[in-house]
Amino acid sequence: MKVTEALSHLLRDMHADRSGYARLRELLEQQFEAALRHQAERLSALAEDIVQLVDELNARGLQRGALLRQLLGQRPQAEPSMAALLQRLPSAVAQTLSIAWQSLEQQVRECKDLNQRNCHLITEQHALMQRVMGVEEALYAER
Repeated sequence: MKVTEALSHLLRDMHADRSGYARLRELLEQQFEAALRHQAERLSALAEDIVQLVDELNARGLQRGALLRQLLGQRPQAEPSMAALLQRLPSAVAQTLSIAWQSLEQQVRECKDLNQRNCHLITEQHALMQRVMGVEEALYAER
């Protein structure tokens, strides 16, 4: 694959991931609302959608890593670096890729924060239910 083709592919994948992370953000917001409303069936359906989307995003991330290693001339075990690639490119190309990369990184951080928020809520709800169940069991225990 030529360098220009590889760079175009890299940019297309970043745009696809940006769309994917926008969708993930929507799903995480829906998950939060469903958790607040204790909608178990909705939570289950959303979990399946989230897992499928995250698998797709992870697959593209692995492909992007392989493409970065190829563009940088690195061994397969090496950790690819977008910063290293950007330093090697002409400024106009580097700027285009840098903007897309920074936007993608921001979306990833936002989704991680939303996921953390959702995990905290669901964990707290579970802990509360466990305490309630324990209290109820003690109330009805034989004496």
